[in-house]
Amino acid sequence: MGVHATDPRNADNPHDRPSGELIEKLFSQIGEVSSLPDVAMHVIRLANDPDTETDDLLEAVRSDPALAMRLMRTVNSSYYMLAEKVSDLRQAITLLGFKEVCNLALTAYVARLFKEASGYGQYTRRGLWNHMVGVGMVARLLARTCGKVAPQEVYLAGLLHDLGLILIDQYLHRPFCRVVDVLDEDTPVCQVETRLLGFDHAALGEYVAVKWNLPPQLTAAIGHHHAPEKYDGPHRWVVDIVAVANCLCHLKNLTSLGVRQAQPPPARLFAELGLQKQQLTLIFEQLDEVLQTADGLAVAQVR
Repeated sequence: MGVHATDPRNADNPHDRPSGELIEKLFSQIGEVSSLPDVAMHVIRLANDPDTETDDLLEAVRSDPALAMRLMRTVNSSYYMLAEKVSDLRQAITLLGFKEVCNLALTAYVARLFKEASGYGQYTRRGLWNHMVGVGMVARLLARTCGKVAPQEVYLAGLLHDLGLILIDQYLHRPFCRVVDVLDEDTPVCQVETRLLGFDHAALGEYVAVKWNLPPQLTAAIGHHHAPEKYDGPHRWVVDIVAVANCLCHLKNLTSLGVRQAQPPPARLFAELGLQKQQLTLIFEQLDEVLQTADGLAVAQVR
């Protein structure tokens, strides 16, 4: 099902771009037709409730057999490297912990959007998915290194940071293809999107994340991963880590749209995160191994 604005497709002419009012209407329409399933929302609420018991989460996961199967397949994947195969859902939840189950639930539902491995030009949906999982994994590595925020928290923020790109691809595919046509290494994607569409994927993703009632640290990272310096709220560490992880993935050619865009985030981010040159060197040395693991996890999730 598509959503149509008053034709941003010929938006090289500024008069053809939709007005602020039309963009708001467009965002609202996309927010209405793209939604997380009730089970996913329920799992998120349970995972963030300190009073939740294992049986509560077990019942929620069991209510969606596809989610339960995906969770079991993932916990037994090479990523977790468990000594023995896990065959019981309760044991899987106990081993993973509530936050990780929440991460897997959202990963599973977002992965469904990539079942159709289509593409356009240098862009592929599978490539975007691999990039998103990679950013999540690198964000987790950065969080472990700097100790500013829980690794499980930033993984999900990294995974969902390009939510807006998925939505533009799905609901505004023709304008999205125009963006892909003109994208190059020198012009940030948000500038291209704003010129052609009148908005960028970070703004759309943040709007829809709020509509979905996602936790505030996730909406902050989705909305500011290309402009962390403009965020001054309580989730600065999450935003900064996702911005750095996104840059590192592009440096390793794990790109979102098939074009390497590795504009470095502001230098002050590294200082604020406590990442010195030696630590960054060690992180960069670990990237290949981390991204190889991320690739395996990405494949497991879309099977």
